[in-house]
Amino acid sequence: MIVLPMLKYVAVALCLMILTGIAPLHAQEIELTTEVTMDILTPAQKDYLSDFEQKLKIYVNDHRWCDVEFYGDKIPVRMSVNFLSGTDAGDFTAQVVVDAQRRRWKDGRPTQLTSLIFRAMDAKWSFSYLKGTPFVHDEYQYNEIASFIDFYMYVILGMDFDSYEPLMGTPYYSKALTVAQRSQSSRQSGEWQGQSNQYSRMNLISELLNAQYEKYREALYWYFYEGIDFIETEKEMAQTAIAKAIENIADILARSSARSVLLTMWLESNANEYCKLLEGYAQRPRLMNLMAQVDPARQQIYRQCSF
Repeated sequence: MIVLPMLKYVAVALCLMILTGIAPLHAQEIELTTEVTMDILTPAQKDYLSDFEQKLKIYVNDHRWCDVEFYGDKIPVRMSVNFLSGTDAGDFTAQVVVDAQRRRWKDGRPTQLTSLIFRAMDAKWSFSYLKGTPFVHDEYQYNEIASFIDFYMYVILGMDFDSYEPLMGTPYYSKALTVAQRSQSSRQSGEWQGQSNQYSRMNLISELLNAQYEKYREALYWYFYEGIDFIETEKEMAQTAIAKAIENIADILARSSARSVLLTMWLESNANEYCKLLEGYAQRPRLMNLMAQVDPARQQIYRQCSF
């Protein structure tokens, strides 16, 4: 196994220290950009939410998620919030898309190039909003706004760390699970739970912590760190790693009786780039034929690349 880039390894170690109660440095790890759409709201409701977007960015970008400096390797996250309804009393519902990019490394340093590592479309986020009141992070209490944000930031941190070392993200997924569990006594419990085999926050975190999907989490490592990070400098080795990631995904698909939320997100984000990443790789036809069998919904994509 290739050794992690030293700076990222330090970041991982220090984050684990803070999760276990040892606090080293004070810094931020996530770089959030936002897009907030309020077209359906009344002028009065829009005015009431005038500081919402700014408070959202301040909450994420200024919070010390694991008290460690990422040395220029902050995780780029985009949150698009589309308000669906509102009342003059401050009750709102929104649809949210959360995207996280994974920064690519080259020669042991992070670059400005990124690859999509996480995308979720959350159909309903309902909350009461009090204008002028800042969002407050509380590890021990459910909050309709902060807990929603915390959940996704912990999931993203977990996936980022999984992509540098197999299963390194477990502490963050555990934190996300705790947030989701606290939601079950709230009026939003139905939004968190969702239906079986459909996207919901609880289904997402349950799969991430289920041993059945460990091969998915290992695939993050093979695909990103051993694969994409070395595709320019060690192409043959990198393509072998990417092939291993794809085989992991195919194996879970072949064994799953129903499509998981994790695999759906992976395939929607990554399937279109397999062909280019494996260009010139001798095993590409075999891998694409394998994916065509286990993922018939995207069969045309794989067939075009199976030569």
